[in-house]
Amino acid sequence: MDKQNQIDNLVENFKKHPPKIIGGYKKPGWALKVLEKTSNDSTEIEPDGTITAKAILEAKDLTYYPAFLTIDISKKGQIVGAYLLSEKAEQFELLPFELAKDFVGKAEAELTPFRYRTLDKIEGDEAQVNWPEFS
Repeated sequence: MDKQNQIDNLVENFKKHPPKIIGGYKKPGWALKVLEKTSNDSTEIEPDGTITAKAILEAKDLTYYPAFLTIDISKKGQIVGAYLLSEKAEQFELLPFELAKDFVGKAEAELTPFRYRTLDKIEGDEAQVNWPEFS
């Protein structure tokens, strides 16, 4: 099965059983509490050299979402992937933003453009200019 078929099957499954996306909090501290419950380190270096980092996303409507960002340091901190968390059988599941946005319960215009802040400062990340504030 090719990648597009896998994505199509996943989307069809989500339509039948919508994921419960975590977030929409009025304060960033609630998103932080969710991230603290995950077993992942705050930052992890991937085999391809990108960094996966725990982050808090600030939506355009000033609500907050716990997330994991994939950051490409070779491109000065460009975000190459954003993943929201959903609850599934007493555990967390990461969903690419492109798929998850349809299940947040808000129009995309209320969510994007996101501002973000990683939990740790990342060396070489020039895109996050205001750390620890939102960029």
